[in-house]
Amino acid sequence: MTLVYHSINGEISMHHRFSRRAVLLSMGGAALSASMPVRHAFAQMDAEPWAFLTDDEARWLAAIADIFIPEDDHPSASQAGVVDYIDMQLATGYGQGQGLYLQGPFPEGTPEQGWQLPVTPAELIRNGIAAAREETDLATLPDTDRLTWVEAFSKREDPIGDAPAQTFFGELLSLTKEGYFADPIYLGNHDYAGWRMVGFPGAHAYFTERVGDNAPTKQPPMGIAHGQLGHRAPRPISQEG
Repeated sequence: MTLVYHSINGEISMHHRFSRRAVLLSMGGAALSASMPVRHAFAQMDAEPWAFLTDDEARWLAAIADIFIPEDDHPSASQAGVVDYIDMQLATGYGQGQGLYLQGPFPEGTPEQGWQLPVTPAELIRNGIAAAREETDLATLPDTDRLTWVEAFSKREDPIGDAPAQTFFGELLSLTKEGYFADPIYLGNHDYAGWRMVGFPGAHAYFTERVGDNAPTKQPPMGIAHGQLGHRAPRPISQEG
């Protein structure tokens, strides 16, 4: 499969310096990587660079996503492939603002009025991470300090760089939830972590007898590509740059 990604300024690029596997190896996870079963539909992308993110951005996203969804009886957000999901989303239609009206004027709107910024979602996330890292690099903080930082950030009213802090925070939270609970074909929800958490078996038409059952089920979850394509285990991401 050949993938071509367009950067936010319209130029065609595959612009990141290190492969995703290199990030994993840099954190001393070689043994873990070698032992991981290759099970993901996009296993061939292990040797590819991040589609959009830099390694520093991936580490920052993993740090905040794991505050949103920490590991307990279920995998954390990054363990479930949420960063992989976000990376792919930012590189493709959503991230590049496909379908969004991005021309002025830009009066202050309401949440019900949708996207109100002059930048694409990918630009918002990239610029927001850069501005946040200039203040404090979340990925380098101890776990307890990360939680404190994220709690304060969730209430922040001052802009983060040029972006409204609450819009940036809301996009991060939304992407994390999507990556944890969307069908695994979109690279997150590894091994159905999110679906196992809530007891969701997947949206298969042959579960018609369960329509209307608004309760967890013991039916093993099955995604769109279940049994047809392999699954790749998401890579843990180093906290060190």
